[in-house]
This record gives sequence, C-alpha cells and structure tokens, in this order.
Amino acid sequence: MRRILVSPWARRTAFVGWTGAAVAAGYTARRSDEQQQQRLLPSGNNACCEGTVALTAQQAGLKPQLARILGSEHVSFGVVQRGARLGRGEAFAVCQPGTLQEALECLQACVDHDCAVVPQGANTGLTGGSVPRDADTTPGLDRPCVVLNLARLRTITPIDDGKRLVCLAGAGIQDALHKANSLGVDSHSVLGSFFLNPTVAAGVAFGSGGTQLRKVRHNLDSH
Repeated sequence: MRRILVSPWARRTAFVGWTGAAVAAGYTARRSDEQQQQRLLPSGNNACCEGTVALTAQQAGLKPQLARILGSEHVSFGVVQRGARLGRGEAFAVCQPGTLQEALECLQACVDHDCAVVPQGANTGLTGGSVPRDADTTPGLDRPCVVLNLARLRTITPIDDGKRLVCLAGAGIQDALHKANSLGVDSHSVLGSFFLNPTVAAGVAFGSGGTQLRKVRHNLDSH
C-alpha cells in the first residue's frame, strides 16, 4: 500500500479553506433565519393595537370589566407580542384566566364590548397565528384585539381508571405524555416539537391531534 504524504502547508491550506466554508455557511444560515423572522404574515387575521385603532366608548369599557373578572395581576394592557417564529402585534389586552369560568366570562366580555379575540396557548407555534397583528399591516382592521392566554388552565384529570385523560386547554403535550406514562398508558399525540411543551388545545387544532379528529369523523360518517 502506497502512503500519500501531505505537506504541512497543504494541510494548513485545506484547514483554512474548510473553516472559511463553514463560516460562510453559518453566516448564510443566520441571514436566512433573520429574514424568516422579519417576514410578515399574510393579511386576514383580526388583531390590533390600542394605539392605531380608535376605541369606541363601548370598547374602552372592556378594561375595568377584565380587571374585575381576573384581578389586575392577570390582565395587562397595550402589550406587544411576538410569535415564536414570526408574527408581531400589540394587543389591547392580554388575559390569563385561571379557571374555565373566568375564561368564559372574559370571552363574553370581549363579545359584549365588540373586541376581537386571539386564543393563545404557550405561543410555541411557527405560523404566527397566536399573536395579534398591527393595524398598519392588516388593511381594514377596525377592532381592538384581546389575547386570551390559556396557559394557566393546566389541569390533567385521569378518567376511566386511568385509560384516558381530560386535559384543560393550557395543559402541555409533554405534561400529558408524562402523566399518561405514569399511569402505564401511551399519550394520544406526540408532536415533533413536543419538547417545547405546546398546549394540547393547539396540538389538537393544528398538529397531529387534528388528524386523529379527522379519522374519528371519517369513521362516524362511514357508519
């Protein structure tokens, strides 16, 4: 077997070339990622910010109503939010109900005061759908937007001798998986991003859980 000798100069040249290529590739990937984060969502989602949408007297009356329902520690006003990957906007209010009754009362108050509602879980989604949009990027927007954050509704209750789980909307998919494993059963749905612990409500609506719902509907229709 012939041995191929490589001079130190050639090795240094190769190393410098490889390092330069790696740096260039990393820079390109970073630029691409920054451009993705700066992209705007297509128009069509109702959202707003308090500063760019003039409030009616009816809409302005929502503030004390939400504070009464939730307490001042669980509602904030004029909050700028960003999506995990893209999307940005200022919410007229961000509500964090701690019970189903509070969530229902907040939703009813938003309807009564003519405000749009954006349901939000852990805000781990990559589409930007769980954050509001600013009025200057959403033509025709004419209502303030309230983010209904459900992250405090995390209760997971086993039923049917532990064979099934009833999860409130803010419970995490990873939490549900661990709870199911502790009972000796498998979780209903494991998303590729489950390590981020996205909420079960969003998982059913937008992730693999939605495919299970379609299967159930198909089976019911076929019978």
